[in-house]
Amino acid sequence: MPRARMVFFLLTVGELVPASSYLTFAQESHVVSQPAVKPPSGLASLKICLRLQDDSPFLGAVNVRVTPEEGYEVTGAPAETPGEYLFPEVSPGKYIVEVSEPGFLAARLSTQVEPGHRQKTMFVLMKPRAVPKEPTKHEEPAAPAAETSSEMRRAWTSANSPVAEAPAQRDFWRPHELEENIPEVDAAVPCPMQEILQGVSQRMREFISTLEKFTATENVEHYAVTLAGVRKGPETRNFVYVVVVTQEKGGRFFIEEFRNGSTDVEQFPAHIATQGLPAIALIFHPYLATDFDFRCEGLGQWEGREAWQIHFVQRADRPVRIRSYYVGVHIYRVQLEGRAWIDPGNHQVVHLESELAAPVPEIDLKSEHLMIDYKPVEFHSTGQKIWLPQTAELYVDKQGKRYYRRHTFTDFKLFNVETAQSLQAPKGSYSFTNLSDQEVTGELTVIPQPGTHHDAVTLRFTVPAHGRVFKAVGQGKEVDLPPAAVASATFVHNGADGSVKVDALLVKETTLDVVPETPLPKTP
Repeated sequence: MPRARMVFFLLTVGELVPASSYLTFAQESHVVSQPAVKPPSGLASLKICLRLQDDSPFLGAVNVRVTPEEGYEVTGAPAETPGEYLFPEVSPGKYIVEVSEPGFLAARLSTQVEPGHRQKTMFVLMKPRAVPKEPTKHEEPAAPAAETSSEMRRAWTSANSPVAEAPAQRDFWRPHELEENIPEVDAAVPCPMQEILQGVSQRMREFISTLEKFTATENVEHYAVTLAGVRKGPETRNFVYVVVVTQEKGGRFFIEEFRNGSTDVEQFPAHIATQGLPAIALIFHPYLATDFDFRCEGLGQWEGREAWQIHFVQRADRPVRIRSYYVGVHIYRVQLEGRAWIDPGNHQVVHLESELAAPVPEIDLKSEHLMIDYKPVEFHSTGQKIWLPQTAELYVDKQGKRYYRRHTFTDFKLFNVETAQSLQAPKGSYSFTNLSDQEVTGELTVIPQPGTHHDAVTLRFTVPAHGRVFKAVGQGKEVDLPPAAVASATFVHNGADGSVKVDALLVKETTLDVVPETPLPKTP
C-alpha cells in the first residue's frame, strides 16, 4: 500500500513592483553622478555618517543634533545615502554632535570645523545598548533560632539557599500561544511604526533583488512527541540544500528549493517535507504585506539586544499566499498570526515566530508553531552580507499526533555571477569615487592619534573619471598606520566642488575633511 505523501511549504510567487538593489563598484568602474549640496561661499558643509559595528550604514529613525559652542542649533536633513545626515551651512568653529536612537547608546562628540571652503565628514559608530539582566528576587526566610539542633539548621540551609528562578515554560502546542504571551516592551519609548515597516520592506526587496542562488548544509532532526510532551528518539537527515531565486520581467519571481538535487518528499523524516524557510520573512515584502495587518507592540528585546516587536495576522479579506499544506493533490491554505523582532539599526528581521490564526479542520491541523532565527551570512566571494535563517524549529499537532522538528543551516555559499563582478569596498580603507567626467588628482593626509608614536601619512594619487580608488589602512599597507591609531584625515584635490565622494571604512569614530579646488604643487 503506498504511503501518504504530505508537504507543507511557504509560497511566494506573484507580480511585484521592480525591486531595488545595492549599487557597489569595483575599482575604476563606472559610477553615476549625484547632485552635490554646495555650501554658500565661506561656509563649510558637515556630514554625519552613522555606522553599525560591522561598518554597514545605520538605518534607524535616528535623532541627530549639531550645536555650536555658542549660538543656535544648526539645521540639517538626511542625505541621499542611507545613514548620512547633511548640514550644508556650517561656520568655522567647534561643534557638539549628539546622536540618539532607541536600542543604542546615545553619543555626544565634539568636532572642529576649520575656516575655508571644506566638506567635513564625521563618522559615528552606533553602539547597541545591552539589555540589563534583572537580579533574581529571593525573599530569605528568617533563620532558625540559635538553640535549634545542627541537623535542623543544615536542613534549613539546604532548603533556603539562593537559586535562580527557572524561566516560565512556554507551551508551543497551545493554540494562540503567541497571542496570550506578549513579551514586555518599554512603554516609555514611542514606536515609529511607519519607518520600521518601510525599512524592513526595503530589506525584503533587497533580498529578492540581490539573491540568485545559494547553497548550505542542512541538518534536520525530527522527533515524534507524546501527548505528555515526551520526545521519542530522533530521525536525522543531512542535505545539500540549494535555493534558487528566479526573477522575470515585470517583477515576477519564484523561490525553488532542492535537497540533494531533488524535491522528493520521501527523503524527509516521516515523509513530511518542510520547505520555504528562507521566504517566511517576505510577509514584509510590499507585495505580500497587503495580506497582513501589522501592529507595533513596542521596543522589546531579543538575545540581550533591544529590538522592535511587530505583531502580524492574516487579513480575512485577503488571499492566503504565504503558507500552504499539500496533502496528496490537494492544497490547504494556512492563515498565520505571529510576531517578528526587528533590529532597530538595520531593520533586519532577527527572529520570527508564527502560529495558526485558525485551525484547518479539513486535515485535522490543530496547532503549528514556527520559530526562525536569522543572522547575517557574509559571502567572501563578493563581500556581501545577506540575512538568512540559521535555525528553525517547528511544533505541529495534526490528526492527534505531535512532532517537533529542528533545522540547522551551515556552510553557506553564494552563486551570483552579476554580483560577484561588483565587489564592495574593502573594510579598513579609504574610498574615493570620481563623479565627474575629468580625472582628479589629490593628496590624502592621515593624522594619527596623539601619543601613539606614529607619523602622519601622505599619499598623492589620481582618481580616473567615473572611477573608484581604494587606499588600504594597516601596518605595511598604503596608509601605514594601525586602523585604531587613525584620528582624522584630509583629502585635498584639484577637482570641482562635489566631484569626488570620499568615504572611510574604518569601523571607528573618525573625521574626514575634503578640500576641493586646491591647486597641487608639481611632483619633483
